[in-house]
Amino acid sequence: MKFAIAILAVFCAAAALPLAALGAVRKAWEEGSGRKNLNGLRGAAFARIVLLHGKAGKTDVVEGCRLFREHYDAGADCVVLSREVYDGRTRAALAGAVLQAGMALLHAENAPPVRRLEFWATTSRLFANVLPVGVVLMLLHPGSWRAIPLLGLVLLLLAAIQLLTYPAARGAAEKARAIILERELLPPEEIPPFFKTLDGLARRHLAAPLLDCLWLRWLV
Repeated sequence: MKFAIAILAVFCAAAALPLAALGAVRKAWEEGSGRKNLNGLRGAAFARIVLLHGKAGKTDVVEGCRLFREHYDAGADCVVLSREVYDGRTRAALAGAVLQAGMALLHAENAPPVRRLEFWATTSRLFANVLPVGVVLMLLHPGSWRAIPLLGLVLLLLAAIQLLTYPAARGAAEKARAIILERELLPPEEIPPFFKTLDGLARRHLAAPLLDCLWLRWLV
């Protein structure tokens, strides 16, 4: 009985943080998707403006595959956006675009949070991609139920890794926020709700480990 309770506790602890973050991200996206931005720009155009004002005008903004959602590709030095963000005119689309623009600006400065992000994000993806295979092999092996607590610990490790990468996402949001305020890129009445959406979407990194394990990263 104690063993079963311990297993349940490990799994709940491992899943609680990503699930809570996923809920916050989805809520921010849904609230922002119902509001058209007042400046009439598309997500890609707004990201380019932020990059230009941040002195990273050479960084490209391209449309990518929905499977991997929005991200900054350091190797190609480009911000990759899904179609709904690239062409979107909603508050959520603009917030999603400038969040990745902020990540590009942090990377250009070689900020410590971004260096940590690259290392731990790679480690997280490695664990997450191997974990489903391990689950299948475990289920096929007699007596494999004994390894269930180990799987819970791996999920807990992934959640801890995301806590280490979250400062990079927060830093990217703050970078974009500073440029928007300094250059007055949004009407004053639009700024508070826009920043609320931006902060909500920044929690995407906390939701990543669980979704990586399920190969459902495209959900956020």
